[in-house]
Amino acid sequence: MAEPEETLHFLDYWHVVRSRKEIVITFGLLVVLAGLVVTFYTPKQYMATTLIQVKRDSSEFAGARGVFGATRAIYDPLFLRTQFEIIQSTTVIEEVVKRLELDKRLAKAYEYDALPPGKIFDQTVALIASGMKARQYRDTDLIEVQIRLQELDIDGEVEMAPQIAADIANTITEVYRDQSLERKQSAIKRALDALLQELKIQEVSVDEAQSVVDKIRMEKQITPLYGSATGSDASKVALRALEEKAILVRLDLEGQKARYNKAMSLSEDELRVAAVYLTPDPTLPKLVSARRQAKVSISDARLATLGVNHPDVKQANAVLKGLDEQIQDALKGLRTGMQADMESAQARYDWVVSELDTMRESDRTAETGAYLEFNKALEELRRVKGIRNSIRERYVKEKIEMEIPKSTVQCMEFAKPPELTDPVSPNFMLNMVLSVMLGSVLGVCLAYFTEYLDTSVKTIEDVENYLGAPVIGVIPQKVKAFNDPAADVKNAESYRMLRTNVQFSGKMKEGKTICVTSGSMGEGKSLTVFNLAYVSADLGDKVLLIDADLHRPRQHKVLGVSNKVGLANILAGEVFLDDTVMATDHPNLDFMPSGRMSTDVHGLLDNLKLHQIIEELRDSYDVIYFDAPPVIGVSDTSTLIREMDGVLLVIQHRKHPKSVSNRARAIIENMGANLVGVVLNNINLSRDYAAYQYQSYTYG
Repeated sequence: MAEPEETLHFLDYWHVVRSRKEIVITFGLLVVLAGLVVTFYTPKQYMATTLIQVKRDSSEFAGARGVFGATRAIYDPLFLRTQFEIIQSTTVIEEVVKRLELDKRLAKAYEYDALPPGKIFDQTVALIASGMKARQYRDTDLIEVQIRLQELDIDGEVEMAPQIAADIANTITEVYRDQSLERKQSAIKRALDALLQELKIQEVSVDEAQSVVDKIRMEKQITPLYGSATGSDASKVALRALEEKAILVRLDLEGQKARYNKAMSLSEDELRVAAVYLTPDPTLPKLVSARRQAKVSISDARLATLGVNHPDVKQANAVLKGLDEQIQDALKGLRTGMQADMESAQARYDWVVSELDTMRESDRTAETGAYLEFNKALEELRRVKGIRNSIRERYVKEKIEMEIPKSTVQCMEFAKPPELTDPVSPNFMLNMVLSVMLGSVLGVCLAYFTEYLDTSVKTIEDVENYLGAPVIGVIPQKVKAFNDPAADVKNAESYRMLRTNVQFSGKMKEGKTICVTSGSMGEGKSLTVFNLAYVSADLGDKVLLIDADLHRPRQHKVLGVSNKVGLANILAGEVFLDDTVMATDHPNLDFMPSGRMSTDVHGLLDNLKLHQIIEELRDSYDVIYFDAPPVIGVSDTSTLIREMDGVLLVIQHRKHPKSVSNRARAIIENMGANLVGVVLNNINLSRDYAAYQYQSYTYG
């Protein structure tokens, strides 16, 4: 029968851990114990730390300067990472080993001094490299260097390890700084040599260019002006100056023309108003202002009432007329003056243009003559001198910088020897926490793996889903026979519930004979049937318990009676039925032993006497319980269960694979027996939650 799929709940996982807690606890304790042992026997390690600041040299020679030695800010995200790797390089570590003579000090402590000298040195370098760790601080130019060193025993002085670790860390800083300066100076020296060679070449070029200039000057009889300037150069300077003057004169001429044309286009009244802005002469503005005041005086209300013949009015008009005549003369003079200024500006412009044409012609003549060759030679001389001077200046600067080296590496925090009682490893608390966590995880994993391998019956659901049979009883662990004074009376409730479930089962109806069997040996069917009979008798039933397990009888031992005569003897025809049934000390409970035969008991149940015995006893008792052998491997059980009104299959919890129980169920059903249900035995109520739910109602 295929097992149906179920959706797992968190409680199902917790149930597995809870049911296998011995594995989890045991394995966890073993891992913790192993962690303790490892921690105790692991050699102590001490760590020293130094902090280094590494800056990029802005004056670095290669690629950091412009043409004339000016520095440029260059952002290089790989620079600090490169330095980070250089600090951890073998070159730095080897120099540290040499300076501190660590190959001699550590070889004896770590017991590899028997190796050849070269191997000892390499082993020491590898030892320091394995204990070295560099860490870059994010978004900073700081690098932290850590040195771990295992405890040493150098001439009995175990406290040397912390000091040596600090010495190594500080020496790494010194070596890295020294090697950085050495690399920088070496690069500058190579560059200076290259500059010096180039400077010599440029000096030769300058001498050659100077010889060419001197030769042309002597052959062409050219007289330099202003030191190294030639007559051609002077004419060019004068030409440029005259061109600038021509522009200024032309601008002045155009301004004069504009003013004159504007003055000629205005009427007298308009010109009188604009005259203030057209001439710098203060006379005309004063006349205009006086005329304005006279005009105001004539329009005065007092004079307006006197009439035109009044002396005051005549006098005011005479003043106004005189002012008009003066203003008219001034305006005429203004036009005449503006015309004269314009003609003067035109004359200056014509002269400048004439001079400019003459000078241009002279310059064109000079360009095609001896000055052309001389100027080209002089220009080449200036060019090579500029290159030589630039190289010379740069050479001097770099030489000074080489003489005064500047380190870009600075130690921010020197390493200090750690305390002898404060090793960085092993960390007891960390190891214990990790051991507990690892042990718990591995223990849980082992519990799940064991659960996966365990195919036995674990829950009520396993029985009902896999076997397809109902569970009508759940028996807890550590149950004893109820006639034992040490038996726990609380466990009787499980059997009372089993008896009730059997009594009201639809499969039993009014049946009286019940056979209790199991799939294999050791599943507790004998104890189950005895306690069930005992409880039934307690509840008032007249009960007969028959030990039908002729191969391994046990019920007579539980009751403490003789097994000399019993069921086997009746079946063999040696005794009568009344001679085998005996009363017990418990009220309402009678017992029939299995009996003992001198010959083999196999096949005794396979005859009609069994049916006759059952029918004869049926009317005398309310219920008859048979303790049958396991159904698998014993043929007698197949004969017995066919004669029963009902069969109870006892399955011990977590003992045999489910296939054994399923095989037992199949045999019972194939024999035509009435399987009433399954009794799940030996349940740990504190761990198996499914059975606990079944029992909680009973004990409530």
